[in-house]
Amino acid sequence: MQDTPSKSRPPFSIDEDRPSDWFEPLYSGASKSGDGVPWANMATHPSFALWLEAHPVSGEGQTALVVGCGLGDDAIELEGRGFTVTAFDVAASAIDLCKQRFPDSTVKFLQADLLEDQPDWRRAFDFVLEIFTVQALPPKYEEQLIKSISDFVAPGGKLLVVAEVSDAQRDFAKGPPWVLTRDHVEAFVACGLELVDTVIETRGAHVGKATYVSEFRRR
Repeated sequence: MQDTPSKSRPPFSIDEDRPSDWFEPLYSGASKSGDGVPWANMATHPSFALWLEAHPVSGEGQTALVVGCGLGDDAIELEGRGFTVTAFDVAASAIDLCKQRFPDSTVKFLQADLLEDQPDWRRAFDFVLEIFTVQALPPKYEEQLIKSISDFVAPGGKLLVVAEVSDAQRDFAKGPPWVLTRDHVEAFVACGLELVDTVIETRGAHVGKATYVSEFRRR
């Protein structure tokens, strides 16, 4: 779930009680060039790329997890920086496209659902990347999603969260995307993480919205 999330409203209804089901039909009709996926950048996400310019990272000897990896470009970026990378998406077709696009990559591309327990990943990754995934699912799952993502971060590890934010109340009828509020930052802190920094990007954002790029760590 990447690129400008306001472009990602699907041409079909979403069942609030089956919140992940809308991704597979979308990706199954997509191509390796990203046609059919409205949020596909086909490159490192712009906000992540800007953060990397300001925070060069070396992943040698470290593990990374990409949440909701979509077509896989952010995972490839991390692989290129030396990380041993796991990247997952709920849509099996998205994972198939990742493998077709990057057949020589060592990234472990996996189908998995963030709304299901992943005990083998608990506190297992030195760097976790989350871009627009929480807001791609209905608001009633926000607490569960944030806790799950936080639990992936190893002791001493980092989490980078990119989210579109507004002051509007989150409501199922208003999405997707279900744009987050500023409270999401404190929600990650409440899950045992320490806020290192938040950069607020307003350039290119829709009126009344901003992109928050927040770095957390686990002591």
